[in-house]
Amino acid sequence: MSNSWVIECRDLKKSYQDAGRDVAVLKGINFSVAAGESVSIIGASGSGKSTLLHLLGGLDSASSGEVMIMGKNIQEMNARKQGVWRNHHLGFIYQFHHLLPEFTALENVAMPLLLRGERKKQALSEASNMIAKVGLTEREAHKPSELSGGERQRIAIARALVTKPACILADEPTGNLDEENAEKVYQLMLDLNREMNTSLVVVTHDRVLASRAHRHVTIANGLLETSND
Repeated sequence: MSNSWVIECRDLKKSYQDAGRDVAVLKGINFSVAAGESVSIIGASGSGKSTLLHLLGGLDSASSGEVMIMGKNIQEMNARKQGVWRNHHLGFIYQFHHLLPEFTALENVAMPLLLRGERKKQALSEASNMIAKVGLTEREAHKPSELSGGERQRIAIARALVTKPACILADEPTGNLDEENAEKVYQLMLDLNREMNTSLVVVTHDRVLASRAHRHVTIANGLLETSND
């Protein structure tokens, strides 16, 4: 495999046991993401979009095949090493923001840096800078319950980007938002993708939003089909 890719997988397969039957969800995925590239993954419900994203992020184990993040095969790492590698190279955004309710927006964004062992003063400073990038400086002292849905998701984006990861993996990041806020959040993600040269992989059911990525692929019958139109 080439080390020029931020993420690369080869012949990636995933099966589950269901009532004694072997159910193949992914049947041999070959996929790569270049530095600074934005890629959207679309497909029907149950097609394996989220499963693929979890495998790419080392959050689940493949039945067979390889997943390379920054040239390292995460399938060969133990859980602790995978966690460290993820913290340094990946950021995650989910449909639900997963902000910790007892902490402020600033503290939530600083959390990945604190978990990494960074000094609190430095972590909070970097978190504040990232919150400024998502346009919410005036809200950084507020707790999640005091933020709107769109604001919470923008804070979640700031948290994902604060470690300056090589790639963001986003699973239906606008799924809980109304059309106006979904548009704003998705555009923010694309703007930061360009500004920070951070690769972006987005799983979404919204074909209009998906089409605005550099590249969009469809997952069907356990395989990927690429489209650039």
